[in-house]
Amino acid sequence: MVKEMDTGKVMSLMDHLEDFRKRLIICGIAVMLAALISFLYVDQIRLLLTRPVGELVYLNLMEAVTTNIRLAFIAGFFLALPVIFYQIWCFVLPGLYRHERRAVFWISVLSLFFFALGVTFAYFVILPFSVNFLLGFADYQLQPMISFNSYISYSLGLLIGFGLVFEMPVVMLILAKLGIVSSELLARNRMYAMIIIFILAAIFTPPDVISQLLMGVPMTLLYELSILMARFVRPRVKDIILEQ
Repeated sequence: MVKEMDTGKVMSLMDHLEDFRKRLIICGIAVMLAALISFLYVDQIRLLLTRPVGELVYLNLMEAVTTNIRLAFIAGFFLALPVIFYQIWCFVLPGLYRHERRAVFWISVLSLFFFALGVTFAYFVILPFSVNFLLGFADYQLQPMISFNSYISYSLGLLIGFGLVFEMPVVMLILAKLGIVSSELLARNRMYAMIIIFILAAIFTPPDVISQLLMGVPMTLLYELSILMARFVRPRVKDIILEQ
């Protein structure tokens, strides 16, 4: 297995593995450094993340330390994403055609944009609403005592989950470029997609109409956006086939 570089050199399989190892080490160092920096500011990160719920407790001696370290590593990973994406880009770039480079670049940009959009929406809308809804079950017999570890797991799962859900247009864009789906196919199956979306919203949200709408409506809009994006890239599939 060989790979021709832009410089005209040919990389063997061992060269690939060595290049991959080097870039993996760089990514690991970037994450570690970013995690160390994040740990210095872990109190501010924790305050930002726990703002919807207020005070928390920890139930054993090690919980606060280990959860702070976990929080710092997760924050460090996201801070190091530009370095990680750059290393991935440098690794795959030599083996791509010109039109493939443009496609990979814009797909990467759109992925970061929609992921950030999903996390932002979850933080400012879904997380406060879900916390207030769940705390609404408290009364004189049930007093909430939320542990630091359980809340961090819940909130990060919610933020990352919505970040991934908001990747729907990017996934549909890739499938459309590969010719697997088309805008007509997506539009024709819109009704079934809406049913599936609201079933998923009912499963992954508290059992009330408002929270289901808070998840179902954005997903519906993302599906409509996916149809538009699939329609936009469809002519380019033919152009790529003709170029090859």
